[in-house]
Parts: sequence; structure tokens; C-alpha cells
Amino acid sequence: MGQLSLPFTEIIPGYRFVVTVGGLLLGFRKITGVSCEIETETYHEGGLNTAVHVFPKYCRGERILTMEKGVCGGAEHPFCTVGQRIGGTLDLIVLDGRGLPLKNYLFTGLLIKKWEVGELSAEHNGLLINRFEVSYEDFQVIA
Repeated sequence: MGQLSLPFTEIIPGYRFVVTVGGLLLGFRKITGVSCEIETETYHEGGLNTAVHVFPKYCRGERILTMEKGVCGGAEHPFCTVGQRIGGTLDLIVLDGRGLPLKNYLFTGLLIKKWEVGELSAEHNGLLINRFEVSYEDFQVIA
């Protein structure tokens, strides 16, 4: 069997990224939920005891991006409108040390699912954080 050989050029840091929605630049401190998964079904063929067949099934769960951002004064963030569809696409662009794009993830079919204000505590001197959950239908890795 042949081995998988990919042209790796450099390790990509995960701390420099920008998010744009319809050309509007938005900043976040943390983003999770960028994933692709499919369920499978195994089938045991009669008389064949040493192996199984694996078949893909339809995706049945929703995919959710979770984004965190510090609360700022002024107008509310556009992701505070829970239940609204976001027209256009959400681009997540990962940057290198010089600020040049290395990876681009493109999300479509966006729906704002949840908005949550982080913990308010008189005992700690921390930032107030907004947490947003956005459901997406599809995403592509562009670069």
C-alpha cells in the first residue's frame, strides 16, 4: 500500500485570524466549532467474518460556530439578533506572522442561534464577554 504524502509548507498559528460577514470586518477572541463530520453505518456481510463494509449516512445534526468577543460600548453587535438569518457568507481567514492570509474557511446558510453575556463577578477584574452561537449549513476550505 502507498503512503499518503502531502506537501506541508509550514505550521499555521491559531491565534491570528479575522472574520468578515458580507464585507464587514468583525473581531473575536475565540472561535470554536469549525468541523466536518459524517455518520457511518457498518454492514456485516454473511459468510465474511473478518471485515465489515462501511457506508456514509446523511448528516443529521446541525453544525454550530461558537464565537466569543469582548463587550464594547455603543451599538449592539449584529450577532445579538437571535433568530435572524445572516445574508451572504462568513469568511474566517487565518493569518501568518506578517498578516498575510494562509487559510480561508467560507461558511454559508447562517442563522444566529444564541447570544449570551458572560459572567458578571464583583470578585474578579475581568473582561465582560459576549458569546454567540451561529448555526451554519455548509462550509468550504478555500485555501
